[in-house]
Amino acid sequence: MTSDSEMRLNRFLARAGFGSRRSVEDIVREGRVAIDGQKVVDLGRRVSTGTEEVTVDGRPVSLPEDFRVYAFHKPHGVVSTLAAQGGQPSLLPYRQTSDIPDRFMPVGRLDSETTGLLLWTDDGELNQALCRPKSGLWKTYELEINADLAPEKVRSLTRGNIEIDGRACLPCRLKLNPGGTTRQWIMEIHEGRRRQIRRMFRAVGLRVLRLHRTAVGPIKLFNLRAGDFRRLTHNEVESLRELLAGTDTNRKRSRR
Repeated sequence: MTSDSEMRLNRFLARAGFGSRRSVEDIVREGRVAIDGQKVVDLGRRVSTGTEEVTVDGRPVSLPEDFRVYAFHKPHGVVSTLAAQGGQPSLLPYRQTSDIPDRFMPVGRLDSETTGLLLWTDDGELNQALCRPKSGLWKTYELEINADLAPEKVRSLTRGNIEIDGRACLPCRLKLNPGGTTRQWIMEIHEGRRRQIRRMFRAVGLRVLRLHRTAVGPIKLFNLRAGDFRRLTHNEVESLRELLAGTDTNRKRSRR
């Protein structure tokens, strides 16, 4: 057994906000990490957080005193990366304007045309857990389509009859948006495949005109303005962690 102050290097870097445990391994392999001034390329190296100094590219790295999670309202036309692509604006200016430290990274992606809730965190392990395909988190979207949706198409969309890239989508939830028109719906999915909702509707001959994410698991966007951040409360973060922990426990039981 090791103490809480000693952990594997990849876990330390992930929790310090450098990405998932797998992605930080590239940083180590590239020789960018040093412990007490000595370059480290051993992926199995353990680090004592209380007595050893870790640096990346010569800059000291430390674990934050408390990991934070932010909700961000991604505007239309913005790519979900920190580097601009094809002339489209990136997330970087929004992080800088809001004085969010560099260690905070977006969780997953929304395509440039989709607006709404995008989580950010400096906890690499939480980021990785949220992005895991089998996390089981339901994500809620408001959408508008170009024509009315026939009952048989609702069944095709919700029962797992749609295939994308040769693999069936998981069953999902779909209902009319209260107070909206017959072309405005609320959809809940617990996958995160590329442009999944748009491709699902295209498979039944319809086009999504507007797509807006309003919730990720228990976390709601509420009335946060486009381009703004808000820090999640302690209770919100704990509810997110508990849900992920419960999903992980259920998955392990199903393997027995």
